[in-house]
Amino acid sequence: MSEKNVSDIEQACVEYTRVRPDYVSYTSKVQTLFEDLLRVNEIDYHLIESRVKDVSSFRDKISRASKAYSDPLRELTDLGGIRIITYYQADVDDIAKCIRQQFEVDQHNSIEHSPDGAEFGYRSAHYVVQILAVRAKLPEWGGFADFKLEIQVRTVLQHAWAAISHKLQYKHEDDVPQKLRRKLFRLSALFELADDEFISLRDESIELSSAIDEKLSVGNKDIKIDFVSLSHYLNRSPEVAALCVCASEAGFVIEESRVDSDWLSGLVQLTSLLGVVDVSELDSDLAQALPKAKEYFQVQLERGNDEDPGLWTVTPEFICVLILIGVHAQKIEPEFFAPNDWSENIAWRVLNVAKMFDFRG
Repeated sequence: MSEKNVSDIEQACVEYTRVRPDYVSYTSKVQTLFEDLLRVNEIDYHLIESRVKDVSSFRDKISRASKAYSDPLRELTDLGGIRIITYYQADVDDIAKCIRQQFEVDQHNSIEHSPDGAEFGYRSAHYVVQILAVRAKLPEWGGFADFKLEIQVRTVLQHAWAAISHKLQYKHEDDVPQKLRRKLFRLSALFELADDEFISLRDESIELSSAIDEKLSVGNKDIKIDFVSLSHYLNRSPEVAALCVCASEAGFVIEESRVDSDWLSGLVQLTSLLGVVDVSELDSDLAQALPKAKEYFQVQLERGNDEDPGLWTVTPEFICVLILIGVHAQKIEPEFFAPNDWSENIAWRVLNVAKMFDFRG
């Protein structure tokens, strides 16, 4: 390498060192923008992460003999990067639409299709983008009009495949020893099949959930208890709403703004333990408990405050667990409480109070 080239490289590195903080700021702003866009568009994602190439990596790249850069700061398109990891391939497609709506995409340097036979792996998508002119006019974005950024979008399984294949150090088909090619290509196909099957499972789950909710909406409670059916039942049940009112009047603080998946799972386990198979049976138990529910909650709260004074913040899911413990107290063994993270003292106290009440009388 000539002395002039070395000088050019060092000068480019000095300039990149100067502007790198701007790339850090720009990349961070784009990450925040995507977090907002995905929330507004109701696209679930596993992870969004960002990175900016360090000066050492910048130097290594522009020093390679395979390519000459006359203006590396303008020619390199991956100085900053965003990686979005989704759960489903359909989400990758939805994010691609967001990218095209919000950014100017450099088609020549972007990839959004399955690789051809010359490339090892399977579906991937990455886009080289700049902000749109309309966004560049905003004061907070104005300094970034000429900045390019790479946005990589993958499913969790695609990311796992990329990580494993990177570890194996096989980038292209020709890199793979002939003896290993068949096995690796079969694995690649299995990963892609799994991605497709997860979409199918999601769609079937949505259909099942919709069918259960439709049954409950017309009063049909002859539905097997599981996580999905209980979630819909708790959301629609007047008995559950009435029990929450009783608990609130007794002094509990009711948190209804979210699904409590931990206690919903605990409720599924408890119904299984008690042999409560259908939603109709659960509904009958809850309705039977209503006349004495407020008194029951008051005693539970009083005994609890004797040992640990303070507010009891609970969810509808936990309220149903507490009622079922009361209705079936004589059938419940202490072993139930262990896998549900009850402390021994609280478990015995709750069970002892439950045994004081006869909800079936």
